Amino acid sequence: MSACITLHCDQQWQYGTCATVLWTGARAVDDAHAAGARVGWRILPDGRTYCPPCSGYKPTTPPVVRLRSTKGADRV
Repeated sequence: MSACITLHCDQQWQYGTCATVLWTGARAVDDAHAAGARVGWRILPDGRTYCPPCSGYKPTTPPVVRLRSTKGADRV
């Protein structure tokens, strides 16, 4: 069994919290924070993390995640 670290957005409002989660695939906290920072997450020195929309970062293009291999496929 393997484990990986997920980042959870720590933004809180009066009646709830942000539900954004980032599965990093990292096995160390520093690696997970680095992965989050590469895609726009804000990591504070005290360990709190904020997703791009909650931290004010507006990416110009959405991140692309490959769900399955396209090897051997004649079209993408």
